Amino acid sequence: MRSFSKSAFAVFFKQLPKLLLAGAVFSSFLLVFMSLSIFAGKVSGFYNVIVCGLGIIPASLFLPGLIMVVRKYGVEKEFVPVVPTFFAAVRDNFKQFILHGFVIYLIVACSTFAIIYYGLGALSSSVYSMIFIIYVLFTFVLMIALFYLLLMAVTYILRLRDLYKNAILLVFGTIIRNICALLYALGIGAAALLAIVYTSGVWRYFAAVLVTMLCPLIVSYGVTAIISKGMQENVGPFVGVKPEKEKSEITDEEQELADSISSGGDYVFVNGKMIKKSDKGDNTQ
Repeated sequence: MRSFSKSAFAVFFKQLPKLLLAGAVFSSFLLVFMSLSIFAGKVSGFYNVIVCGLGIIPASLFLPGLIMVVRKYGVEKEFVPVVPTFFAAVRDNFKQFILHGFVIYLIVACSTFAIIYYGLGALSSSVYSMIFIIYVLFTFVLMIALFYLLLMAVTYILRLRDLYKNAILLVFGTIIRNICALLYALGIGAAALLAIVYTSGVWRYFAAVLVTMLCPLIVSYGVTAIISKGMQENVGPFVGVKPEKEKSEITDEEQELADSISSGGDYVFVNGKMIKKSDKGDNTQ
């Protein structure tokens, strides 16, 4: 029961107001930039995913803030101040996320365009059906690689080529976790899409705003919680996550009791633990 109270699922609801603040900050930037790119598409006459998706690039510059807060809360269980942590992560990762933003945009735009094109063709041709299936599987691989890429980018200091290489390798490293993360993200995305499709008028705009405000947080939190363990096993531990053997710490009271016990040896048993007595009188160093 105690372990459940410290799980990522329990922490999400306990710290929901703070997490919602982080999600709202990122989603506000996402909403502004996506609105501008959609407006540009309508005005220019190129109302398609290639133009309307351009807002992804500047919005991605603020992704490190959301990912960092989510990682701190969901994985490290370190409940840091949201706004300072958010913008510190944005500042520290600004340059590299210019490139990552373009990569995210290309994956989203090209995958959406290709899936729609081949999906429509699949209705009338078996050849297009095969290409459609292959492209969908390829898109899934890229999505999982993005999960790892973004989390590694704000967690480790790695060269860009190592980031992208590790992201691809990790797709095939922990298959079960990756499938769970993918299904989770697809499920949230499908629910968001249905909420927009099956509303109309002013309610559709309301649903679109609500989806934009909540989906990035929910997807980012769930995916990070699912893939973080496998990533730490393959790449390295997060800063705030200690190995299991370090989690059983000796309290000050236990150490004082150990020092007060009269014994010829250096170690004594206190509350079932073997504790080394501190050498307080030794000032030779």
